[in-house]
Amino acid sequence: MSVVAMLEGSDSADRASTQTALGIARRLDVPVRGVCALPDPSATLIVMSTPEATGLAANATRDISAMQDEVIARARATFEDVTKGASLPCDFSHIVDVAERAGANAATLADAVVFPHSVQKAADPLSLSFEYVLMEARLPVVMAGSQPLTDGPVIVAWDGSNGAARAVRFHLPIVKAFGEVIIAQNESDLGKDQPRDASSPAALERWLDSHNVKHKRMPIEGQVASGLLSLAKGSGASIIVAGAYGHSRIGERLFGGTTQRLLDAEEAPALALAR
Repeated sequence: MSVVAMLEGSDSADRASTQTALGIARRLDVPVRGVCALPDPSATLIVMSTPEATGLAANATRDISAMQDEVIARARATFEDVTKGASLPCDFSHIVDVAERAGANAATLADAVVFPHSVQKAADPLSLSFEYVLMEARLPVVMAGSQPLTDGPVIVAWDGSNGAARAVRFHLPIVKAFGEVIIAQNESDLGKDQPRDASSPAALERWLDSHNVKHKRMPIEGQVASGLLSLAKGSGASIIVAGAYGHSRIGERLFGGTTQRLLDAEEAPALALAR
């Protein structure tokens, strides 16, 4: 297994993704892979039958290839700079494919796949890949924090929902690697749905006990996202583990929501998400 950093050819974004991926990999004692996925240049062009159009298409393909070479070179240079001297195996690869499919393939088999913090912006080159892996493929993802990864505890945002359960289950290797969990819950959330034994914090505590993970409860109040971010800052948390998009995707986009507020936060630790 491995931890994958999805790279886009931007020094700041790739540096953050690689640093977070390396920090997680060190705790899991697994290799780190840097992946830069770009499609076949010829596949992005419409084939025309006239000789003039054929010549233009060939020139355009060469131009796109040259731009892609620059992106790959920047991504490789940043990845190798961050991982230089690391005691773990570190490997960079360029995959000829769309980033959406490459990200999903990575998330299927890796211990974690890490995207840059900038993916919350629609214009980011990896924004669609991040959204596809999380929403369509329904695979777990990690978004690098605005600051380097810390040695602090993992915060599990627990509301008893299936999404929260999937998030902590999918990210169990990371949770165990950091060794301590803070169960964060706004108790008013528990009254929104019909009570279930499995949704109580005690059920999560029993599950963590079965995996020998230390834990403690810390309540949050008010808006969930701001409560989580405040708790993360006060506890020096390394990662927030949360279920993504508890409401409809359209509702999140139009009206905001806990997931979107966490993604949009300018200062936040790494986010480990699952839907």
